Amino acid sequence: MAPDELILVTGVTGYVGGCLIPRLLEKGHRVRILVRNPIRLSGRPWLPKVEVVDGDLLSPGSLDRAMKGVSTAYYLVHNMSSGRDYIDQEYDAARKFAEAAGKGGAGHIIYLGGLADPDEEMGLHLRSRLHTGDILRQGSVPVTEFRSCMIIGSGSISFEMIRYLTEKLPILMGPRLINNKTQPIAIANVLEYLLSALENGSSRGKIYEIGGKNVVSYAETISTYARLRGLKRSIIVSPWMPVKLMASIAGMITPVPVSITGPLLDGMRGNTVVCVDSARRDFPQIQPIDFQTSVLDALHRLSPAHLGIILENSASSFRIRREGFFIEGQQLRFQGQPEAAYRAITGLGGKSGWMYLNWLWKFRGFLDKLVGGPGLRGRRFEAALVEGEILGFYRVEVLELNQRMRIKAELKAPGLGWMEWRIKAHDDGDLTISQIAYFAPHGLIGFLYWYILHPVHHLVFTGLIKAIVRQARKIQKRYGNYSE
Repeated sequence: MAPDELILVTGVTGYVGGCLIPRLLEKGHRVRILVRNPIRLSGRPWLPKVEVVDGDLLSPGSLDRAMKGVSTAYYLVHNMSSGRDYIDQEYDAARKFAEAAGKGGAGHIIYLGGLADPDEEMGLHLRSRLHTGDILRQGSVPVTEFRSCMIIGSGSISFEMIRYLTEKLPILMGPRLINNKTQPIAIANVLEYLLSALENGSSRGKIYEIGGKNVVSYAETISTYARLRGLKRSIIVSPWMPVKLMASIAGMITPVPVSITGPLLDGMRGNTVVCVDSARRDFPQIQPIDFQTSVLDALHRLSPAHLGIILENSASSFRIRREGFFIEGQQLRFQGQPEAAYRAITGLGGKSGWMYLNWLWKFRGFLDKLVGGPGLRGRRFEAALVEGEILGFYRVEVLELNQRMRIKAELKAPGLGWMEWRIKAHDDGDLTISQIAYFAPHGLIGFLYWYILHPVHHLVFTGLIKAIVRQARKIQKRYGNYSE
């Protein structure tokens, strides 16, 4: 496929679509996306590099605009969160997509569906994924369909369910279905297949079952995660436990809503393993990753560096759970200059201390020393900071002049913590300072630690950002206009 040919990607607000876009751009492809709510993509670094069509798969008009001049169209959409009639919407969207692709002259559709044996019992969600592929093939455009089960990667719905269930529950009770077999696949392998189908002309019109290196039970996915995280977990199989009850529990203790946990867990009714291994034959360059390595790869991304932009709107505060993190932030807008704000932020922990409730920071450092931690160590140099420098019980991880500072906590705590400040200049001369606290809990104790201390953290962090703004104003008043 020529690099200058246009590729359409749908489902870009989802996990796989969001991962695929930068890979396509890296290979030099021109990319167009169809998205219902473009504001959900605010802050994505690749957004300025793609063409955006604002529209809906159920709207023939927006589909026609999106398909104009397209050579290959990716169908990475599912509608589980749309309510009870999501299956009807799924079929309708696929039918309209296939019609628009044919009308627009597209030469290829690449679809990522679900893995299941049609002859075995399966949930409605999986059956709908298979039938969606059938509907796409009824059109005039050749379809390459990949069927996968559980995708392992930080941010994948399946992986986030495993993460939160295992981290929070020392004892997990599940229905007999958790002993059924599955073949989880790493996100890296999924992207390799989706990209390779662009170049592999012989894949058009074919269905490929794709999976990782290992076949495991659903229970083993949890026990393996627990072992890699150093957590002791017990799994009890209860023959009388309904899947709906487990879905309700998962909806309560994970960030995934019941409207999605229900269909996903219902998919455990049958084994989801590769039965026809034609993908190995037609894509011999792709080596399936084993389950343990795929989980470790996802866990290695437990850092704010892999989360991208968290907030790109006018909200004064926010609180979210994402990819293993509790994330809480505040932002203030005021008239000022980036240099003054940056100087105020990088002055933390110096002669002026931590600017707000400094005694509380000292007390936390004292407690940390009691349990063998480093305590509040101050800073070596008053004038300037560099990456890797000690700053209290933190270490400076990222410094971007007049734009950003991120520090990582080295406290003794049941989890990993970071603080980050971002400076954004506006055309009217205003600045916005965003302050973000990240905490990745380890096990149930880590979650309890966050919940118990959250009122104190909220008080300190809310006061701290206000103190930073006051300090920035003082610095600017003292030193005048930096641009002069």
